[in-house]
Amino acid sequence: MLAPIGAELLARAAAAPGEHVLDVGCGFGSTTLALAATVGAEGRVMGLDISVPLLDRARQRAEEAAVHNVLWREGDAQVAPLPSAHFDLLVSRFGVMFFDDPAAALTNLAAAVKPGGRLCFVCWQPAERNEWYTFPSRTLAAHIDLPVLPFAHGPGPFAFGDPALVRTVLTTAGFGDVTVTGFDTNVTIGADGTADATIAFVTRGPLGQALAAAPDHARRAGMDALRAAVDAHVVDDEVRFPAAVWFVTARR
Repeated sequence: MLAPIGAELLARAAAAPGEHVLDVGCGFGSTTLALAATVGAEGRVMGLDISVPLLDRARQRAEEAAVHNVLWREGDAQVAPLPSAHFDLLVSRFGVMFFDDPAAALTNLAAAVKPGGRLCFVCWQPAERNEWYTFPSRTLAAHIDLPVLPFAHGPGPFAFGDPALVRTVLTTAGFGDVTVTGFDTNVTIGADGTADATIAFVTRGPLGQALAAAPDHARRAGMDALRAAVDAHVVDDEVRFPAAVWFVTARR
């Protein structure tokens, strides 16, 4: 789902051989390992994440690929002690929207970037511009009672949807030359992009629990409506939904 957006992020970040890079919210390491390949043996990448299971998988992937220029670090980027003025580049693929205190977090991260060093991250535009996220609840709302899902204001996937807020937070944290550039794309949801995989993906978690709690007739009606909504977005045997992100760049 995120691989094409991640590739665009890496192109815009433009890491160079020999650079030291910090990957914030690295997850299980896809972006981190790609950065490690770009900076080469003379460069270094730190993958920072708060999730131990994801970091365990990232370490395993690095070992399997014989990648030796990555340091995996467990920690909360808001408060994690980081080397001062050390990194040439700070990168994040959808990892910056979940801070309890974005200004404090980015101030902490800015202190780890060299003067003149670069920042490049990608975050979601507002929920209403991301149909991949809104269509399941919008479709099911006519048939079952739904939980309240996060749409705006942090922490959450759309906390950085307002570009004015992004600029303010980064400027307050000590970054300059801030640019926020819109990028529209389509995303494929689910393990293999089929309608069945998409429906399985979007009915996990709170929506799945709401479906399970609904009366049989309401659940069947909701699932029929969901199937119709998904089928309407099949292109070349693959389900594709509109998505919109911001690519954000700045300098320390």
